[in-house]
Amino acid sequence: MAFDKYRPFVPLELPDRAWPDMRLTKAPRWCSVDLRDGNQALIDPMDPERKRRMFETLVRMGFKEIEVGFPSASQPDYDFVRLLIEE
Repeated sequence: MAFDKYRPFVPLELPDRAWPDMRLTKAPRWCSVDLRDGNQALIDPMDPERKRRMFETLVRMGFKEIEVGFPSASQPDYDFVRLLIEE
């Protein structure tokens, strides 16, 4: 993901603190949890096919780390994780 298109913040001078002097020099690791936590919050949770489409969308967006679910939480989560493993 392109992080270099954003300007850095104006530096703060706080001599008694160390963290404000730290600067990001590369993009952070982004990890999507939409298929795990987000699915549990839905009134009508996604089925494995819908989760697969969401997974493919996240991959196209550039995510390198995606938490896909918790297989022991439900049969649809188990089926979805199994689907990804077998593909």
